[in-house]
Amino acid sequence: MRFLLTAILVAASAAYAQAQDPGQMAAQQAAQQANQDALQAMQMTQQAAQAAAQQAQMAQTDTPTPPCCVTTKPKFSVKPGNYDSPVIVKLTDKTRGAIIYYTTDGWTPTAASNRYLGPIAINTTTTLQAIAIAPYSAVYGRSLLVSGQYTINAPATGASATAATSSAQPSLPATPEAVPKILPDGRIILPQGTPVPLVFGADVNSKTAEVGDLIPLTLSEDLKLGNVTVARKGSAAVGLIIQVDHNGIGGAPGDITFQVNSLTVNGSVIQLRGFATKEGEAKPPGAARLIPYAGIFTVLKHGTNAEITAGTPFTAYVNADTPLPPAN
Repeated sequence: MRFLLTAILVAASAAYAQAQDPGQMAAQQAAQQANQDALQAMQMTQQAAQAAAQQAQMAQTDTPTPPCCVTTKPKFSVKPGNYDSPVIVKLTDKTRGAIIYYTTDGWTPTAASNRYLGPIAINTTTTLQAIAIAPYSAVYGRSLLVSGQYTINAPATGASATAATSSAQPSLPATPEAVPKILPDGRIILPQGTPVPLVFGADVNSKTAEVGDLIPLTLSEDLKLGNVTVARKGSAAVGLIIQVDHNGIGGAPGDITFQVNSLTVNGSVIQLRGFATKEGEAKPPGAARLIPYAGIFTVLKHGTNAEITAGTPFTAYVNADTPLPPAN
């Protein structure tokens, strides 16, 4: 028993002496500090990795979309002006995938107008207008309108590519028949697709026009089938405004889109088809003008209103075979 007690006291004394050893205590503290430092370093590494991952995710989600480019205006290979002989005009556009549409009848081109597929022969005095549309990109859209007047002083020869027709021609326009079809009751069939030459009976302006407004038009010349007159010059027709955009800041032009609905002849209504758009002049601010104070006001500048004057010609087309009595 005495031996056991002595052993316990010796062991306790050794432990106490060891615990009181300054060198060993310092070693233990250093080891603990090293462990803490290693743990802190690991935590900092993890935090840095998480921060890097968050920054990468934010870069993917918060990076602004690059500024989109509007479709550039088409260019004419021949400068508009006066010429002593017919000219051949090529149209080009720099926007990738853009499709060019043009008109030669004075109406603003749309996606329903003639698609440019090759050089345009201008044999008579003509106003050539063109736009470009990038159909496969939602951010490019439609270009501004480009327009040029070509005055040809030489007489036209051959088939002219600049006949004044509607920008929305039917796919298969009919030609008035030399021998019209006559029904047993004496009425004459006016064939589908027959061209109907009209003129506007009043001014129309995008500043005052509204969707749903009716437009008065009249037949500009007698409508004949062969030698038979089926409608007299001056017969009343009706058009309808289906879209209006007012001019706005940034040089945006006004525009009007209309369709022609019908022609009335001796109480009979002939359903017509044909539509067109008239656009004013765009006046976008140039980059050189965007300078402090003076330049800021160019952004507020408006384009011009679209205007169709009384007497402006337009060609519509008969929408379906229509029986009519001969004109009196």
